[in-house]
Amino acid sequence: MDADEGDKPGDPGRLLIIGGAECRGSGLLERFVELSGGEAARIVLVTTATGAPEEVHADYERVFRKLGVDHTRELRLRGRSDADGDNAAKLLDDATGVFFSGGDQSRLRALVGSRANEILRDRLRAGGAVIAGTSAGATAMGRTMILGGEGPGVSAATVRTGPGLGLLPKALIIDMHFSERGRLPRLLSAMALDLEYLGVGIGENTGILVDGTRFEVLGTGVATVADGRNATVIHAAGDEDPITLFGVRLHLLPAGCVFDIATREATIGPAHDRY
Repeated sequence: MDADEGDKPGDPGRLLIIGGAECRGSGLLERFVELSGGEAARIVLVTTATGAPEEVHADYERVFRKLGVDHTRELRLRGRSDADGDNAAKLLDDATGVFFSGGDQSRLRALVGSRANEILRDRLRAGGAVIAGTSAGATAMGRTMILGGEGPGVSAATVRTGPGLGLLPKALIIDMHFSERGRLPRLLSAMALDLEYLGVGIGENTGILVDGTRFEVLGTGVATVADGRNATVIHAAGDEDPITLFGVRLHLLPAGCVFDIATREATIGPAHDRY
């Protein structure tokens, strides 16, 4: 499938993108289970990003069991051969919900363009599965993912990016643990590389539920949207030098707010009736 196919308006699949450190009982994991089929859900937990897969698997399996789900399977992809393999294909084809754990998003690069990646796109496009990611698993959902970087200013050296899984609408680039770790300069640095991007920074215990070309904010924190479509950017001569950037629109969206990706407009109020 072409990477742009999953970006067409009206795609029926839904993604729950969590900024990390989701509290058990906060409603985020409950919403994921509900959308995945409740007690009948068949959840696949992708632990590729974490360095402690056994612990992460046990933790989420325990949480999902408390929410009534008896069918949770771990998918630990150690490299590209696993991501292209029959076992991954079988698990993903059967899942009603796929959840990517946190960790180090660079470990998820082996999935990009793989058979598993294509299956996820197909399942999302057909509306047959809900896909969620937290922390590292969140930023990997876009066509471009933030791999790392830090710094107080907006510059090319402040952010490192690479290809992502391409499951989100193509305009979105995600950063996580956003307000807690002061990552606005990093998100703006990523957005300055291509002003068609919408930068979305998601705080901890906060998520966005993406449905087609809209998303709703869930949880206890705020999602920050940086829109540079009409901004002016002047790139510096050196990577360490500050980028000139003005005319950026910022939206701060707590729970219940809805953002239309196509029109780049935000509205206030719950939107649960659409789901």
